[in-house]
Amino acid sequence: MELEREELRRRLAAGESLEICTGGGSYEVWVEPYANPPVVFYEGHSIPYNRLEKVVSMILTALQHGEVSCRWLEPRGVQVKGCEEAYRRRAAEP
Repeated sequence: MELEREELRRRLAAGESLEICTGGGSYEVWVEPYANPPVVFYEGHSIPYNRLEKVVSMILTALQHGEVSCRWLEPRGVQVKGCEEAYRRRAAEP
């Protein structure tokens, strides 16, 4: 499934966590917009929130080049196998 820029930005800004899987491991990406100062956590680093668009671009570029895969981590603690499955579950919710 191809992630769209706006969906990725919106879901991260809403507090969802995205797991990025590389050939050698994985890491989570999430946003804490109400922290002081607001931050994005990406590749184990905190990045100023105003750089969220740059982080989204880096994720999309890595996906396009086949360097990574991703999956949304469900807030209820249930992990799904891929972004497409998470999207379908989310679309099926009332």
